[in-house]
Amino acid sequence: MRLATLRRGGRDGTLVAVSRDGARVAPVAGYATLQAALDDWDAAQAALHAAAQAAESGEGVQPDDFAAPLPRAWQWLDGSAFANHGALMQLAFGHAPIETDLPLMYQGMSHQFIAPTADVPLPSEADGIDFEGEFGVVTGDVPMGCSADDALAHVRLVVLINDWSLRAIAIPEMKTGFGWVQAKPACSVAPFAVTPDALGDAWRDGRVHLPLTVEVDGTWFGSPNGAAMGYGFHELIAHAARTRSLP
Repeated sequence: MRLATLRRGGRDGTLVAVSRDGARVAPVAGYATLQAALDDWDAAQAALHAAAQAAESGEGVQPDDFAAPLPRAWQWLDGSAFANHGALMQLAFGHAPIETDLPLMYQGMSHQFIAPTADVPLPSEADGIDFEGEFGVVTGDVPMGCSADDALAHVRLVVLINDWSLRAIAIPEMKTGFGWVQAKPACSVAPFAVTPDALGDAWRDGRVHLPLTVEVDGTWFGSPNGAAMGYGFHELIAHAARTRSLP
């Protein structure tokens, strides 16, 4: 099942199910927003599946019609799950390798997620604007102390994210010892949020076993594969939930 949010109906947009070809949508009866459906996930299943069927002959849409699936969320936690990413960050910051078996993770800005085709307002190119293509998951309620074995049962949706970064600000902020605020502006999010079952065999071991192809101005940049994640999403969720409930 593929869900999205249209840029209409207020700050949280309007929830729709999306056709298999991504060209048509249908509203979800009883659930105006994706957050409302997430809060009532089990009971919402019948309405969501009915909308998914209706979307095959639903309203036509264009790319600019979509907001981020969640225009704002209760929480956004970003993990560095690839060893090479951590090594590059340490090199950039001039830090010695971190001796830990814990995933690297920070809590970022969650009150705004930018629509997939929207312009991204940033103060200055001198701040070192950079991008990071990422897989992400949207969870339901996760209890504090949730184990990695139980964590995947709480995954509701899988998304694609462009995690904007301001590299010139990141290094001074990290040196304070308190982490990022200015260096991590709002993320952009791809239009569709899919249920894990929609990925078929590509969703296993808490990872998306597919390439994430990145282009810059139409030129290929890279195609990292989610299978190479050093930590699966089940492990990242368990780490985040060690001392708090989620979301």
